[in-house]
Amino acid sequence: MAGRALLIDSADLDDVASAAALGFVSGVTTNPTLMRRATAEPLKHLGELLAASGLPEVYYQPTGARGPLLDEAVEAWSLDPDRVVLKVPATPSGAPLARELVSRGARVALTAAQDPVAMAVAEAIGCHAVIPYVDRALRDPRVASELVRDLVALRTGPTLVVAASVKSAGQLTRALADGADAVTAPLDVLAAVLGHPAPLEAERAFEAEYAAEPGTDR
Repeated sequence: MAGRALLIDSADLDDVASAAALGFVSGVTTNPTLMRRATAEPLKHLGELLAASGLPEVYYQPTGARGPLLDEAVEAWSLDPDRVVLKVPATPSGAPLARELVSRGARVALTAAQDPVAMAVAEAIGCHAVIPYVDRALRDPRVASELVRDLVALRTGPTLVVAASVKSAGQLTRALADGADAVTAPLDVLAAVLGHPAPLEAERAFEAEYAAEPGTDR
């Protein structure tokens, strides 16, 4: 991932296609809840997302639907090792799984990174990214309101901060301003990021300018 990135948080094939058509979306993030809404066969659906999206990165979190999480994670990664990023919870049970997957060469993101110390853990393991839940942090008194900024402040290496649980264009902008390397959001939020009225008015004015007869005084 070069520079800042915007990703779509969805397992819906139509949503992912629409996001890719926006021209600025570079990846897909999924989770077990999103997968359950879309399919009863998450690994098969992951293959369909990879084939249909054409986007450089697809984040997948093992669901447990196919037995041991490690086996499912390895199978998911094997579908496209260059594009699949595996999500593992930032929990005591998740850390050993993340380390094992990293040792096999997989890119791993610690998800639900609601404590800034998750950055230190992710760096110790060699994780590709941490994923904080932005909107959940704002609603949870146990979590620091400046979670993204705190994670960035503790970073000493290349581990990315991918902000998730983003419910509005304002939250997306705030996460980027706080230093997130990437933000993942639903289709409606991504579609709204370039919806400020001022540039839309300018676009319409320019279109009207060239639609008029040359020399016409309006």
